[in-house]
Amino acid sequence: MASIPSPSKSTEIPVLISGAGPVGTLAAIMLTRLGVPCRLIERELAVSPMSKALSVHARTLEILEQTGLIDRFLAKGHPISHFNVYFSGVLSNFPGLANSVSHYNYALFLEQVKTTAILNDELENQGMKVDRGWELMDTKVVEENGKSWWVETTIRRALDGTNVRATESKVLGVVELDAEQVGKEYETEVVRSEYLIAADGGKSVVRHKVNIPFSGRTLANNVILFDGHIESDLDLTNITVINGRNNQTMNVFPLNDGQHRVMVDGSDLDPTQELTNEALEKVAQAAAAPSTFRVKSSSWLTFYRVNERQAATYSYKNRIFLAGDAAHVHSPAGGQGMNLGLQDAYNLTWKMALVLNQLADASILDTYESERAPVAKNVIQMSAAMFATGFSCQLHRRAIRKLITTIFLRFVTLPSARIAMLTIRYHENMVNQRHKIQSLPLEEFQVGQRAHDGPLARILAGGQKSEELLRLHQLIDGPGTFHILVFTSDLLSVTNSNSSRKPSRDGITLANEAQLKKDVDHYLQAWRAKWALGSTRFQQEQQQSKDKRPLFKIHVIGALAEVVSGPDYQDPSKIQADSLASANTGEGRLYFDKSSILHECYGVTIKDGAGAIVVVRPDSHLGYRVQGAGSPAWQDVDEYLHSIFNRRS
Repeated sequence: MASIPSPSKSTEIPVLISGAGPVGTLAAIMLTRLGVPCRLIERELAVSPMSKALSVHARTLEILEQTGLIDRFLAKGHPISHFNVYFSGVLSNFPGLANSVSHYNYALFLEQVKTTAILNDELENQGMKVDRGWELMDTKVVEENGKSWWVETTIRRALDGTNVRATESKVLGVVELDAEQVGKEYETEVVRSEYLIAADGGKSVVRHKVNIPFSGRTLANNVILFDGHIESDLDLTNITVINGRNNQTMNVFPLNDGQHRVMVDGSDLDPTQELTNEALEKVAQAAAAPSTFRVKSSSWLTFYRVNERQAATYSYKNRIFLAGDAAHVHSPAGGQGMNLGLQDAYNLTWKMALVLNQLADASILDTYESERAPVAKNVIQMSAAMFATGFSCQLHRRAIRKLITTIFLRFVTLPSARIAMLTIRYHENMVNQRHKIQSLPLEEFQVGQRAHDGPLARILAGGQKSEELLRLHQLIDGPGTFHILVFTSDLLSVTNSNSSRKPSRDGITLANEAQLKKDVDHYLQAWRAKWALGSTRFQQEQQQSKDKRPLFKIHVIGALAEVVSGPDYQDPSKIQADSLASANTGEGRLYFDKSSILHECYGVTIKDGAGAIVVVRPDSHLGYRVQGAGSPAWQDVDEYLHSIFNRRS
């Protein structure tokens, strides 16, 4: 290998991101919104028109809603919740991607190239672009006296042509070391950064350079991957799984432009030979028989090597972090890969922003691996099991497929919430803390769980009528904001002139409104005065940012403790709590949990209950909860936040 030429220049940036796929681009968007300057480099000169990922699952859609990007995704993709399954010509249909947990009760089918385009547009809206043509050649953590100080990374760009090398394998999924192209001329640069995020894919150069083990296994020799136009008498409007009479399985996915994605076992073909439409059609027709299957044209035709691998660690000296395929790869079964990576980026960036703004100690970054690595392990196991059952030609696997598709699905619901990634739960750590004294609630209400969604009614001051209905997740926006949910529970009561508990037409009051308003104002002012994004190192950049947002927001959620008859007492305008009803959004504004769904979702007792305060992390997982909504509970929340944030006057 030729030696790397001397660098022509040196630059500094707080965060360098290697790899401008969806994962790296989302990381750049989040950091930029949080006022942290970063640089996003990408080896390729243009976005690849090929799309490995197709599905955006419900949990990722919730994240996109929190970041304000959801409408752009919904406009480009189409929702799919059902599968068509053919077993020896017999059709079954089942809701394999439907769920009853999220507002998004489907998967959004959208080619990766379109996902990348949406994210690139948003990045440019933030005043930043992908720095294309640069590839990472070497990286190291500079240390002195046993302490890591910064990351020093050498990058280069070809002066003519691209950085693609003739010796590279064309089989997707092959893990290999990159080699230098002999005879090329390059310009080089040394980038000094405090952190490096490696989102450079399954062949990650960063992971190789810092020598992080990447272990696992190959699940199949070769799967054929095809995008193009086809003709068939099969119903291909949904995801279609075809279990052929030849013991082969073929999956067909509808794309947005009249094309279809086909995945079929190609073990009988030689991957060193050119793959043709005719060869694909022969394999596909054999699986589809007795139905017809014809290939009209192809836009992408390749072999795919199916691997499952995971990095031994997601960080190197707490300065270099792996995300996405650089940290984990697995089979395409379940469509988990890109979603897993996007959620990696969402988990990491808000923590990194706190550290770079000197708001939290660097130890908070330890929670990235401890939270995300178990999630990836579970996904790899699930995906491997789905792939083995779906593609194996073994007799017992085929028997399981037939049992599932012809009998099992009629009586048993699939774990679709798990496939939709809605059951991810993080365990206790420095940002997920259980109360020191209070008894542990049921698991579904414990810290680390995903924040549930549910309907709310807006309360207006002065008894004004309001038709405004919304969902809690519309209040839990991001990035970078801690949302404190105050469940008032039994504090809502019915009043009348006799001071009895019987309903009257005098209205509904918030019994402890004055004290609650006092606590909200006091702690919100205190927290915002102590801790604010952009208040220290990156103040100038944050002031120039288009998306400045507070670090803390408080929302008050009330419910009726008694069942009150008559339509008047189901009307939010009857609630008399003007000081909280007139508060600004995020500053203690009162909302009405009319159906009590949210109180139930968060395990808060309504009848004779004390209420609760729940802290939702910036990535919408529960960080802390305390029973009660009075002043002692607020003191507990204050203590929790002080345990995370650096103490500053």
